[in-house]
Amino acid sequence: MKHRFFSILFMSVFMLSGHHLFVCAQSPYFSIFDLLERSSKPGAGVVIIHQSESLKQLVGTRIDCENIDVINGKTYLITEGYRIQVYSGNDQRTSKGEAIDKQKKIKELYPDIGTYVTYYAPFWKLHVGDYRSYEEASHMLRSLREIFPQTKNETYIIEDKIRLLLD
Repeated sequence: MKHRFFSILFMSVFMLSGHHLFVCAQSPYFSIFDLLERSSKPGAGVVIIHQSESLKQLVGTRIDCENIDVINGKTYLITEGYRIQVYSGNDQRTSKGEAIDKQKKIKELYPDIGTYVTYYAPFWKLHVGDYRSYEEASHMLRSLREIFPQTKNETYIIEDKIRLLLD
């Protein structure tokens, strides 16, 4: 009975944590098993997990995945998500400068949000953010339309590959 309970508990944790994050994420200090076995209050019950050591070592370790990227010593998960396209221009003399100027202004107001200036011939584009849901992106879209009211009809949410910080 205990073995079945812990098997169900383990599978529930696996499904709730998301397959990519579960397989590719790493906890440097403790595993989920350590958290479950730790007694939080005096007089509280104690959970004991019986399983092979090899399984315990696999949980929480980072496995090399094709959707993992390391940039400046930080590890990111590359997945599907949403970004906001703030600028797109094809005038070769001015478009790059406009994209970079808008990027600088956004970075001053929101230093923690990723901004990406790209060139796909013949367009210079500025994309902002790494959002897992459309709702998250929508909230930022409203803020960006207030910052750049003259281009509010050109600023919209796009589906894109995003980077989520794992470390």
